[in-house]
Amino acid sequence: MSQAAMGDVELREFLSQPLIADVVTLKKDGSPQITPVWYDFDGTYLYFSTTTDRAKARNIKRDNRTSVCIRNEDARKVVLFAGNANILDDKDHVGARRIVARYMAADKVDGFLSGLEANRVIVRVKPLRTISRDFTKSGN
Repeated sequence: MSQAAMGDVELREFLSQPLIADVVTLKKDGSPQITPVWYDFDGTYLYFSTTTDRAKARNIKRDNRTSVCIRNEDARKVVLFAGNANILDDKDHVGARRIVARYMAADKVDGFLSGLEANRVIVRVKPLRTISRDFTKSGN
């Protein structure tokens, strides 16, 4: 099966869909921890929400190297990022609102946000390397 990279427009259109991102952070012993998350991508950075007490936030504070895999349901379109992450405050849940609004109906967002923890943060990933594949281009 041939592998064709996505162009810039295709990449942005693909990442604008409410897909799940599998985020990989590094545990203290160097082994990977994989977590599925909702995300937002602004064309430069990928953002996701977590809390300060979750393993992925602790891992990023210790070692900010991060990888992300985003794929459609049948994995015929895939985007891989490798980059560095940093943690941004989100006490007012502005970042979480932007992410949640991509995945939920507008009338459900406020109710969902009202249940979020006070120690919510946004992780901002700066992709340093991007690999994309669109296997549908192969004609198979």
